[in-house]
Amino acid sequence: MKQPYPLIPLSARALNFLALADANDNGNSCDLVILKGSPDQRDLSGAIDKIAKTHPIMQSRIVRKSLRYYWQFDTHLLPEKEFLDWSDEFDSFELWHSALRNHLFKDIVDPFNSSPVKFICIQYREYFALLILSSHIASDGSSGYLLFKQLSAYLNSEPIAVVDNSFEREATLFDSCGTKAYLTAVKQLVCNLVRPCSKVALSKGNSNQCQMEYVDLGERATKNLVEWSKQRGCSVNVALNYVLSESLCCDRSLSVLETMSVRDISKQPLEYAYNNLVIVFESYIGGSNNWVDEYARHLQQLKREGYRAFQAQQEIQALSINLLPRTALKTLVRIYKRLFLKGNVILSNLGVVDFDLSHVGKYEIVDVYNFSVPLPPAGLAVVVSTYRQKLRVSFAHRGDDISDYMSAIEANILSIK
Repeated sequence: MKQPYPLIPLSARALNFLALADANDNGNSCDLVILKGSPDQRDLSGAIDKIAKTHPIMQSRIVRKSLRYYWQFDTHLLPEKEFLDWSDEFDSFELWHSALRNHLFKDIVDPFNSSPVKFICIQYREYFALLILSSHIASDGSSGYLLFKQLSAYLNSEPIAVVDNSFEREATLFDSCGTKAYLTAVKQLVCNLVRPCSKVALSKGNSNQCQMEYVDLGERATKNLVEWSKQRGCSVNVALNYVLSESLCCDRSLSVLETMSVRDISKQPLEYAYNNLVIVFESYIGGSNNWVDEYARHLQQLKREGYRAFQAQQEIQALSINLLPRTALKTLVRIYKRLFLKGNVILSNLGVVDFDLSHVGKYEIVDVYNFSVPLPPAGLAVVVSTYRQKLRVSFAHRGDDISDYMSAIEANILSIK
């Protein structure tokens, strides 16, 4: 791999997640794999360091110079590693699992002072969990699974091809948005400024502390969503948002923030890249008899050229973020949310995870999970994914009572026709 630049400007995608992380006091994402056995700490640490050296962003920290945020590469900087033993702290596997998924709120990664990635190994009796805590600035939904595959290869002394172009300057990776996209982006922002707010009415809980709820709906739920989408000739993401509408909207329109991967539209290969490679876009669900068809057309247009307007919107937002010191980012996001960002729920696209490992090294995999926590105005984020055809849904929120929403989503997915 060629030597990366000492300073690389943060992409517009990373800058937006930088601001959102500070607004939420937590910008972590977490990829979690549960395995059987007790790992060799020295072998595991050595493999992690070798992997980090193939991904320059994992050996970088954020600095601010001349009214701009940069990744600063440092050959001596490696991800922090922590080994814990919780065998005597929990009476059951389920309680341990709950503590694992909520650990991402307690161990916040600070990319200004360290690598944006941290590895935590937590033993529980005959099991152990490996958590990859990443600042959302540096990772997307594919990044953690990529690292697990590489980790397995290194532990088995197998070579692995790595071509990580994500540390290149943005101009070498993606085409410019173009004048039309910027005009559309400005129009979208103006429309958001004047539109009424349609919020999910969450019941207030007893705490402002972020919490993570989780439900595993199994293979039947995945089958229901796939069959529904095939019958209507649309993507599974349409089916997911249909379920979300039935569960949350109550015959009204709701704006939803979603994500789209830009790995495949890069001018250079990014299949093995570790970086934030998602565009956030806005959709509308519910509120009319034909919204499902309108939403399906919206997604098709987005994949063709529509993503450029949202790419331009992120670049416009990035201009104001670069101008402000970190201490002012929380206020900036609050202003932006109040004026423009009237979406309420983040729903990730359903990704059939391309993760076919049965072991990491010699250790048998029990299960794999992904959690993320940047919260929109209503304080509820819903993330849906699959592993080995089993559908799992995670809910991030700020201590609210969301049991009714969880029950409704579960019932609607299992009964979708």
